[in-house]
Amino acid sequence: MNKASFIKDLLAGLTVSFAALSLGAAFGAMSGRGAFAGMIGAAVIPIITSIFGGTRLQASGPTAPMTAVTALIVAHAYDVFPEKIFAEQFITLIFMIFGVTIILAGVLRAGRLIQLVPNTVVLGFMNGIAVLIWYDQIAKLFGILGKKMIEGSLWLNLTIALATICLIFLIPYLIKKSGIKAQYHSFFSGLLFAILIMTILANLMGLDVQKVELGNTIESFSEYFAIISSYFPSSQIVTQQNLILALPYALELTMLCYLDSLLTALVVDKMTGEKTNQNKELMAQGLANGISGILQGIPGAQATIRSVLLIKENAQTRLAGIMLGIFVLISLVFFKDFITLIPAAVFAGVLVKAGWDV
Repeated sequence: MNKASFIKDLLAGLTVSFAALSLGAAFGAMSGRGAFAGMIGAAVIPIITSIFGGTRLQASGPTAPMTAVTALIVAHAYDVFPEKIFAEQFITLIFMIFGVTIILAGVLRAGRLIQLVPNTVVLGFMNGIAVLIWYDQIAKLFGILGKKMIEGSLWLNLTIALATICLIFLIPYLIKKSGIKAQYHSFFSGLLFAILIMTILANLMGLDVQKVELGNTIESFSEYFAIISSYFPSSQIVTQQNLILALPYALELTMLCYLDSLLTALVVDKMTGEKTNQNKELMAQGLANGISGILQGIPGAQATIRSVLLIKENAQTRLAGIMLGIFVLISLVFFKDFITLIPAAVFAGVLVKAGWDV
């Protein structure tokens, strides 16, 4: 690695980390585990998959399909185990089983089977996920279909969500028209700037709306490790009955991760002219997701839009994906308190845009 490629990797990782951090927090909030869990996944997963994965240039982390299923898992866990500690242990157990099963898929050389999946099946599957995301956010905004309404004025929350969506699309357009050199456009992330603008306006105006909840947080490393220890599956949770209950959810995550990662790998391969080692990629995804689950993050996979963006930002080596995760981790430690200032309706807008991207 020379100095020029190191700088390109550093800048590419920094640029894409803006989107990874924002989406990680939004997906964490959607999952029911809290924004902090999403940011953990957005930091841990890309570091491990970039080091060990079968796709040389990639950006992995929480994705919309994985988060949609995670939200169902979290809701089911709290229905079955009303006591939080056991619900969280059961969730961790599912994520650990998922990590093992996707590793087994790689060991059994199942990666090549992705070539047999018809495009129409993939399109229907991805569009269905987008509809689920929109369904969830609309239900929360209006307080319908059994979902708890986002606190505050309905019309105020709707205005914030719609304004966020408009800004995500508008900011990149304005940057292109501004005369700023093209090589600097990527530093003006429509996603990040929309969140910043709406958060600043909401707080300056003192709007009485619900803010994003972090969930579990790091106040100190000792406290964080205590949380990890307490939510690690105990003998009361690791029973035959609970394993049978957890397995279908783990297999569902496995299938999603398989499709999400290997379909993205096909896109990346076309852009780079390289060939992904599909089985190696599956094993790396399993390792990354297992560790993320133990660390109380949410699951993820190769993320198509972030991977494409990383390549377009002239990433040269695996270091780019590693730096992406490191920059998210730094932001997580130093800027996590900012997340609690963001109106919940802003993330609703972000997730509607994520559904559109899917």
